[in-house]
Amino acid sequence: MSLRPCTIASRIRIRRGLPAVRTVEGALYLPHSAARGRPSGLFDGDRLCVPESVDRRGRRGEPAWQRTDWPDDLPPEVPVAPEDAYLFLGGAHMHYGHFVINTLPRFWPLLDRNAKRPPILCYAPVAEALWQPFRFAVDILARLGLAPRDVAAFDEPRILRRVVVPAPALQEEAFAHPVYRDLCLAIGAGCYAPDEVDRDERPAYLAKTRLAGGVRRIDNEDEVVAVLERGGVEIVHPEAMSFSEQVRLFATRRVVLGSVGSALHTAIFAPPGRRVIGLSHAPRINPTFRLVDVLAGNRVAYLHQPGTEDVGGGGFSVRHRLPDPRGAAEDLLRRAEAMRADRHPAGLVERALAALTRLRY
Repeated sequence: MSLRPCTIASRIRIRRGLPAVRTVEGALYLPHSAARGRPSGLFDGDRLCVPESVDRRGRRGEPAWQRTDWPDDLPPEVPVAPEDAYLFLGGAHMHYGHFVINTLPRFWPLLDRNAKRPPILCYAPVAEALWQPFRFAVDILARLGLAPRDVAAFDEPRILRRVVVPAPALQEEAFAHPVYRDLCLAIGAGCYAPDEVDRDERPAYLAKTRLAGGVRRIDNEDEVVAVLERGGVEIVHPEAMSFSEQVRLFATRRVVLGSVGSALHTAIFAPPGRRVIGLSHAPRINPTFRLVDVLAGNRVAYLHQPGTEDVGGGGFSVRHRLPDPRGAAEDLLRRAEAMRADRHPAGLVERALAALTRLRY
C-alpha cells in the first residue's frame, strides 16, 4: 500500500523583525511546586501575569503550561533574589523536542555575544548535577558559550528587583521570527565542515526501534527498517548519538528519513536546503513541523499510510501500527531516491530565505 502526502493542521506565519522585549520592576518569580501542584508563573508589580513570559500554543495563543493567575498561597514575606537584574528566558524543558521548540526561542538575545546583559534566569533545575542526564541541553548551552551554572533558577518564590523578558521567537503551531533560525544556525555551526554539506549520498533513517519508552512510535517499524536497510539506507538511532553528531548527519546526508517526531527538528540547526522524508502516524501534521521547515528553507515530504491504527501505549504515550510496512518501506525508498537525485536550482534556497518575512502559510 502506497503512502499519501499529509496535510498541515492549520496555517502558520513568519513575522517580521524581532520579538518584543519588556522590562518589569518588582516582579514575582514563581517556580513549579510539586507540593502546591501548581505550575510556574511570572507576575508584575500589579499582580498581573507578564504576557511576554508565557509559552503559548496555536493561533489563539492559549497558555501551554504556565499559570496566569496570581497565587493565593504565597508566604507572608517572599525573599528578594540576589541580583539587581535578570534576563528571563522561560522554562528549560528537559525533553529534546520541547527544549528546541519551547526553550530556545527565548534565547535569541544571546546571539550577540558582545552585548552586556544581566544574569540568565529560567525555570530550570537548581543544581548543575540535575542537568547532566540531559546531555542535549548541556551540549546546546555549550555551543552558546554557557554552562548550566550560568542559568540561575530558584526552587521557591522570589521577588525580582528588575527583570528583562524577551518574547519567544517561535510560538508552537502559529508563527516564528527569522532570528530563531539565526540562533539555531549559530548553535549548529561547528558541528560540520562547509565542504561536508550534502556530501554523503547514502540516505539515513532515524529509527525508534531501540527506544523502550517515549511519546510516540510505530509498533512495526522494525519491519520498515529491515526493508530500508536491504535497500541501502543506513539505520541510525538518535538516542545513541550526541547532539553534534545528529546535526552533522542532517548536514552531510542528501536525504534523511524518519518517523515524525522530535528528531526531525534537528534539521533547523543544519544548513538550509535539507531534504527530509517523515513517516507520519496521522494524515495531518502539527503545523509546528511546517513552521520549522519553512524557516529553515528545507524541502520536507510528510507521508501517511491509510489504515494506520492506534494500538495503545505500552511504554509510549501512543503506539501505531502500519497495515503494510513493506509497502511503506518500498515507497519510502522510491521517494528517497527521487529526492536524492533532485538538485536545488541555484539560488532557490537563498531566495526562499530572503522572502520569509513576506510569507504566510
